[in-house]
Amino acid sequence: MTFGKRLSVLREQKKITQSELAKLTDISRSRLSLYETNKREPDFETLKQLSDFFNVSTDYLLGQTDIQNPQQTIAAHRTDDSMDDLPEEALQSIEDFKKFIYQKHGIKYD
Repeated sequence: MTFGKRLSVLREQKKITQSELAKLTDISRSRLSLYETNKREPDFETLKQLSDFFNVSTDYLLGQTDIQNPQQTIAAHRTDDSMDDLPEEALQSIEDFKKFIYQKHGIKYD
């Protein structure tokens, strides 16, 4: 789905018109119309502003993910679990899974 279509769908889900969205975000109605028809792309600041307004990630708006607002905290185990008795292969599997989850959600993994 294109940026314009996602923007249009989000706006319609909130049951607001382009004019109302324009007033709420201080973006002109004509610019919003151009965004929704994919005739213009927003700058970074506008993209962030729309992302904040709709409470979705910029990746979602850009079509990089279908997850509207991914969770920030990812845990592969509880902190009260001792993993000392796990074999090295199991520990590596956990580490690989953590890396996969980070990459899937577009979060840099160190």
